[in-house]
Amino acid sequence: MHFAVRLFVALIPLLFSAAGARASEAFRDCPDCPEMVALPGEGARAFAIGRFEITFDDWQACARAGACRGDVDDHGWGRGRRPVINVTWAEADGYARWLSAVTGAAYGLPSEAEWEYAARAGTRTAYWWGDAPGRGHANCRECGGAWDGRSTAPVGSFPANPFGLYDMNGNVWEWTADCWDGDCSRRAVRGGAWYYFPEMSKASARSGMEARQWSYTLGFRVVRR
Repeated sequence: MHFAVRLFVALIPLLFSAAGARASEAFRDCPDCPEMVALPGEGARAFAIGRFEITFDDWQACARAGACRGDVDDHGWGRGRRPVINVTWAEADGYARWLSAVTGAAYGLPSEAEWEYAARAGTRTAYWWGDAPGRGHANCRECGGAWDGRSTAPVGSFPANPFGLYDMNGNVWEWTADCWDGDCSRRAVRGGAWYYFPEMSKASARSGMEARQWSYTLGFRVVRR
């Protein structure tokens, strides 16, 4: 990865500090659209981000419209309010494009900078609740939840961060808009997952995955700019 990109990511906590951060009211652009939360614009261009990871219920609305694949595997864990899994980067991006077409608003996948700003929610600690993973804050391996190390959890099963966003740490890795390599064959993912140890769920933790890959540890949320 280029030095300039690494430097920019390292400076995100300083560029996007938001003292006095607080939750905003959630909204929807259509009855079948995901809940969105408008974030404070201090130090960054204002945008809204999904209150939750995109769920199977959210995805099914797109599938009914014929714009998304309807046979996405839930790994036997159930659908409904669990985060949609086993979707590629292109499929996640396609869902956001469908939202744009339906609503007339500009939806997309978050950049890494947008994602980390949302995850930190005005904090500078490793997790929004502090520097230690603690117990019962997120769905990750050995994090003290009912699902950690075993499966995804229904979205919103753990406390929200100060921006009113759920599961920014753990549950599923989240696709971002940013490339991990020069040809964009790999895309950056953020947030960690139920299968991974808490180190990977820190706000600063990053990884890259093949854009064509799908996994039961991988989902996404959307932004509205």
